[in-house]
Amino acid sequence: MSRRLRVLLAAALTIAFVAGGSSAAWALWTATGTTASSVTIGKTGASLSGTSAMTTTFSSTVTSITKPITLTNSGSLAGTATTSVSVVSGSSTTLAQAVTVTAWPVTSATACTDSTAVGTGSVSGTWNSLPSMTSKLAAGTGAVWCARSTPTSSAPASSTTTVHVNLTVTTGTWTSGVVQGAFSLTTPAASPALTCTDHNGTYVELAWDTTSRPKDTWYGAFVGSTMVAAKEQGYYGRITLAPDQVPASAGTSGPVTVTVKVLDSAGNPTSTVAGTGTITLLTQSNGKAVRCGA
Repeated sequence: MSRRLRVLLAAALTIAFVAGGSSAAWALWTATGTTASSVTIGKTGASLSGTSAMTTTFSSTVTSITKPITLTNSGSLAGTATTSVSVVSGSSTTLAQAVTVTAWPVTSATACTDSTAVGTGSVSGTWNSLPSMTSKLAAGTGAVWCARSTPTSSAPASSTTTVHVNLTVTTGTWTSGVVQGAFSLTTPAASPALTCTDHNGTYVELAWDTTSRPKDTWYGAFVGSTMVAAKEQGYYGRITLAPDQVPASAGTSGPVTVTVKVLDSAGNPTSTVAGTGTITLLTQSNGKAVRCGA
């Protein structure tokens, strides 16, 4: 029997029952109305990937990381994906606050590398407080964001922070459950301090502890990536540094950081730091000078 015939039959029966005073008329009418109003609805859902690859221990050679994060609408309705971040209880909020973050959408995970330039639509903050990475997504699709993390000079040594990236997908007033991705960031132990001795502004002497390594270990002193002064072995454990030995890139006045590193067998610097310290360049009436400290 066709739907039209069923409706006509129901109407005819209702009229007959009403005309006859039957109490069944109201029941028949309500049952027919309820059946006609039933609907089928979709669902919301979210998934997140890529955060585990962001776990990093920073060092003198690892000063920044750039990794992709993929936000996915796993539901059957189009919606808006939004994120938030939170620091896991017991880990270092201070470190999370000291790691700056810039994130921007990219076309694919392979388009997110250490050399990738920051693109349009970027958000910036720290891992303690980062604005939402927001993407409008069709059902079953995803968006890739590139996140670059860089510790600042205020990052505490020997610290670890564990961060949650939280994702939801919203469609109208419907919101998916929160999904989380976690990663950890760690800073190395503080470098030993160099011992600095002034020599009337003409040069400074910088010394470091050599007792923990063989005496024939070679060391080099660096300002940035430039080695200054001559390399020395642990038998001596010190260098002298005059103003004209400091590279021009450090400027003509102001504080300069000097880092002493262990050298490998080819004379190249390793990631092992034997000591670090600050000297200050000065410009005087009789020429350039240098002293210990900032």
